[in-house]
Amino acid sequence: MTVPHYMQTSARQNLLYLLLLFVGGLILGALLSLLLIAGIFGKDMVNNVMLMTHTDAPGFVAAFRIFIAFGNTLSQFFLPAVFFAYVVTKEPETYLPTKTRVPLVMYLLVIGIVFSFLPTVDITSYFNQKMTLPAGLDWLDKWIHDTEKQGEKAINTVLQMKTIGDLLNGLFIVAVLPAVSEEFFFRGCMQTLFKKWTKNTHAAVWITAIIFSFMHLEFLGFVPRMLLGAVLGYLFVWSGSIWPSVLAHCLNNGISVFFMYLYQHKKISTNLDGNAPMFSQVWIYFICFAVSIVLILLYRKITLNKQLITDGEELD
Repeated sequence: MTVPHYMQTSARQNLLYLLLLFVGGLILGALLSLLLIAGIFGKDMVNNVMLMTHTDAPGFVAAFRIFIAFGNTLSQFFLPAVFFAYVVTKEPETYLPTKTRVPLVMYLLVIGIVFSFLPTVDITSYFNQKMTLPAGLDWLDKWIHDTEKQGEKAINTVLQMKTIGDLLNGLFIVAVLPAVSEEFFFRGCMQTLFKKWTKNTHAAVWITAIIFSFMHLEFLGFVPRMLLGAVLGYLFVWSGSIWPSVLAHCLNNGISVFFMYLYQHKKISTNLDGNAPMFSQVWIYFICFAVSIVLILLYRKITLNKQLITDGEELD
């Protein structure tokens, strides 16, 4: 009996195919989204979007949202992940396990983990931003800060939220769409491939978390995003379903969007995306971190019990 070619392909080869799909999606998605913008808003808008100029021009925000949603998120992550799982490997439930039944209590724990872990993300972000490179790497330090400013400008453009409709648009583009797309790509496909390659769950989780943070090209937030990526990785691999990590990712981004909306409408006085720590009391960070660890361990215990019941084997 002849084994199909896709079943003979190694994890390293499949990882290369996934990265090629990412690059192809990046190029094709950018071109198609810019063509779409030109067709709807005119050629001048394409230049505005590419160069981030005339951001106050009529239609710019809508055009830029199209570019971010389709030209970036969908084309770079979602479509390559789906194509890889269904066409390249023909193993969708291996790489995109969407049908695994997850108990409601695990989703409740995910919510608790996200909220209790937010202060850890906050304080590591604060210290990450304070880090400086050695004197000989001034050029790299400048590039990192310039890239960060461009990223902030882009996200602030997308999240100009004057109405509830703008808030819903922001939640979809910044929370829902990236959560599904990036979890499908990073946790579903990439982490699974690294697990097949290294034969080690922890190595797969942390390697993927590092790449996940690096590929955002926001190095002043590299450490907190890496830690978040690791949490998402364990939520995925322990449950055997992609949806817990999607929910956590969506909540994490959505909370930021919602509080930015409140800040823009002067409902709160503190911008959570600012440069100051969320809390002035150090003990709050320790308590929240301890709570998040307890909830993660409880999540782990439930998934172990669930796995033992279903097939008699422990998760890695």
